[in-house]
Amino acid sequence: MALLTQIVEGDIIPRLLLAHKVRYDAFRDRSPLAELEQGPVTKSRVAPTAIADLAMVLLTHDVDDVETILHGHLRSGLRIEQVFVDLMAPAARYLGEMWEHDTASFADVTIGLGRLQTLLHRFSEMPYQENEVRGDSPSGLFVTPAGEAHSFGIHMVDELFRRSGWRTLCEPNSQIHDVLALVSRESFHLLGIGLTTQTQVSFAKELIRQVRIASCNPHILVLVGGSLIIAHPEEALSMGADFTASDGRQAIAIAETVLYEHAHSH
Repeated sequence: MALLTQIVEGDIIPRLLLAHKVRYDAFRDRSPLAELEQGPVTKSRVAPTAIADLAMVLLTHDVDDVETILHGHLRSGLRIEQVFVDLMAPAARYLGEMWEHDTASFADVTIGLGRLQTLLHRFSEMPYQENEVRGDSPSGLFVTPAGEAHSFGIHMVDELFRRSGWRTLCEPNSQIHDVLALVSRESFHLLGIGLTTQTQVSFAKELIRQVRIASCNPHILVLVGGSLIIAHPEEALSMGADFTASDGRQAIAIAETVLYEHAHSH
């Protein structure tokens, strides 16, 4: 049932949204901002059309307009973590699917993801009640392969872990030797790898193999995620990872459960 839920939420629903999307050019002719600024949520949940609409606004309006919309969702009752996981992350995946289906150009998608990246940075600077980070708090290192053009997803996961009280370090566009230098110098509880294309699988396999050898924490957990893994979760184990997750919330829950069980089994 958990696997079925992951497939439905991570793959089927975005594809259904894509199948019923409004084409990019047609969207330019209407003005959804007034409607979206109301934050279309029901009982603090995201409305079914909100993700597709947000993706389109990311392509057609400037970053301040998009920020106004997201603040509308917050005023309507969404928590900031819900805005991250249930709106911004799915909108990023939706943009990627638009490029794959040739309904938006690579340049347009890159601009849209850049706007999301800017918004994530702005929201990360907002005051919030975060869990206390102590010297003995769990630590995570989050990376993407060198040459990866988009780093929004890995920064999103890093921010969610940080808000949950983890000590985090985010290093997008990393070479294998860069990661090995970090894990051999500092004891991380978790290595998170974000993947978007099949060509990055060999990088992930080799990185995980070498990290197991070089890490000064012999029990380091390895998480793989990203749009590639959401579409093909079975790839995770073949790479040598310990687990995958459909979103940042699930990743935190799994990682903290495993760490708790390990700490209380010794």
